[in-house]
Amino acid sequence: MVNSVVLVTCVNFLLNIAIQGSIIFIPLLGAQLGASDFQVGLIGAAYGGAYLLSSLYFGRQSDRRGRIAYVRSGLLLCVIAFAIQLLAHDLYILTLVRAGVGFSLGVTMAALMAYAYESGVDMGRFSSYGSLGWIAGALGAAFLKDFNILFLASAMCCLVAFAIALFFSSATDLDVRGKKKEVASFRDVAKAGFPIYLAVFLRHLGAAAVWIILPLYFTSLGLDRFWVGMLWGVNFAVQFIVMRYVNRFDANKTFAFGQVLSIIVFVAYVLVSKLIPLIAVQVLLGVAWSCLYVGALLLVLRSGEDRGTASGVFQATLNLCSVFGPLLGGIIAQFAGYHGVMIFAAALGVAGLVVAVPRQGRTEAKMN
Repeated sequence: MVNSVVLVTCVNFLLNIAIQGSIIFIPLLGAQLGASDFQVGLIGAAYGGAYLLSSLYFGRQSDRRGRIAYVRSGLLLCVIAFAIQLLAHDLYILTLVRAGVGFSLGVTMAALMAYAYESGVDMGRFSSYGSLGWIAGALGAAFLKDFNILFLASAMCCLVAFAIALFFSSATDLDVRGKKKEVASFRDVAKAGFPIYLAVFLRHLGAAAVWIILPLYFTSLGLDRFWVGMLWGVNFAVQFIVMRYVNRFDANKTFAFGQVLSIIVFVAYVLVSKLIPLIAVQVLLGVAWSCLYVGALLLVLRSGEDRGTASGVFQATLNLCSVFGPLLGGIIAQFAGYHGVMIFAAALGVAGLVVAVPRQGRTEAKMN
């Protein structure tokens, strides 16, 4: 069991290096290829849409047929998809390739989270090593800068992760398959955790709108690629520390605190324009996402035995935001500027807090 914990944590770490090492500068690559803010949003939407559909379908399949096969096949697809980014020399190809990356991640991520939970992994620590991977990816992006090197490094990380996944123990996986012949419907799983999914959706929709233009916003403030990468790294460093401890607290309260702090962060982006204050805002962002993500993930994974489906719905919720968030971010930035995007995100955060958070107690009671 200890070996399973170490192996699954290493895979999560490497996979998130690959994700973050590529994703930070995709908006900048798009702009370099001549994309408008709206077209940058379309690229992000293609990635998120493919990730959404893939995680829904393959998360459910992992409940029926076991986790490991989907973890491994998804990682192998990730190797290919990240490498093909090297061929993205125009906007059309870049959009298609990013959709391929999203599809590949959807195959593996829901199954990986369910496998980790069922293997006895502390999900706070599991998530924190994902953030550590984001740190490494962000720092790699800050120092390497060259798009092609970053894409190649992402593919290599996925290849190593695939090799590690070959050593996953099948004991937990076989136990799941032996017990489950039927799985709950998407509707039943989504209904059980609806307030959680709704709150996450509203907050993350605004966040996705912000993230697609945030590198452009930072560069408009005079920061170069190094500092863009470093600011991303600050956020992830804080997440790595905080996520290791948040599971000690009540999941509902942790989730609600993350919602409130997210609103503060989005408003702060409007008010702050200097490097040092921006670093402080990134620290707050790291705390906010740690509390919101781990709190929501624990509530979702405790909802029943259909953890692959539940994780798939959770990932799909995040990636539905990744479809529409970048589109909205691009449109709003085009007509109302970058500050308009930040205000939009803060307003959605307030809506999520008002509509969903007060119902969490009832939701958890239903789950239990």
